[in-house]
Amino acid sequence: MPIQSAGASATGTSHFALDQPCQDAFEVVSNDDCIVACVCDGAGSAPRSDEGARTLARMVAHALTRDPHALLNSADASEQVAAAVQAARESLTLAGDLADYHATLCGVVLTPSGSLVFHLGDGVIFGINPDAWDDYLVSEPENGDFVETTYFFTLPNWRGHLRVMCAPARFRTWFLMSDGAASFAASSNPLRPESSFLRPVHNYLRSAPQTSGERALQATLEDPRSHRITTDDKTLVWLHRES
Repeated sequence: MPIQSAGASATGTSHFALDQPCQDAFEVVSNDDCIVACVCDGAGSAPRSDEGARTLARMVAHALTRDPHALLNSADASEQVAAAVQAARESLTLAGDLADYHATLCGVVLTPSGSLVFHLGDGVIFGINPDAWDDYLVSEPENGDFVETTYFFTLPNWRGHLRVMCAPARFRTWFLMSDGAASFAASSNPLRPESSFLRPVHNYLRSAPQTSGERALQATLEDPRSHRITTDDKTLVWLHRES
């Protein structure tokens, strides 16, 4: 029961102009027939958000890979996800002011018996039945009270905004994306996969070696046409379980 993955991040032109690093990060970790992926988007207003995004993605993904089968069937799955986030918070607290590391979190644990989806803040997650592309689910972004604000894992009330849900096994294809990538990979009103973009991406990645697929995905995110749509950083991660 093969599983596949590919991911890429591209620095937005607005960050290039200010000589800033990419503030998005992602981590994908596999464990036998399961895979865990995290996409994190650092806040432009936080001076070390790139480090916060990398730390959060890495620590949560590796923590949840230890026993993904048990996690999916656990009554306290939400608490296990929260414990992984809390460990990242504690790690960064030792390094400096937690407010310097603001970042959001999108994540999926993909197993043969279904998936666990977890989400904090903005970004978008799509789960797709690859046998029927109109059969999909969406984990939507949660924005704050003001324009262009959201919720971060570094805030005091972060637990109240961490969303965790289970998804049926028929959703074998997943796309996780920062809000920059969502500007062209998602359609709105209602929020749904932009199949004219995502389906060709899926078909190519499914047939390409991972290294070639990730190079192509990187080139797509760095394409001038993508930068014309948004000047923000862009991250897109694809997961697929064949059967």
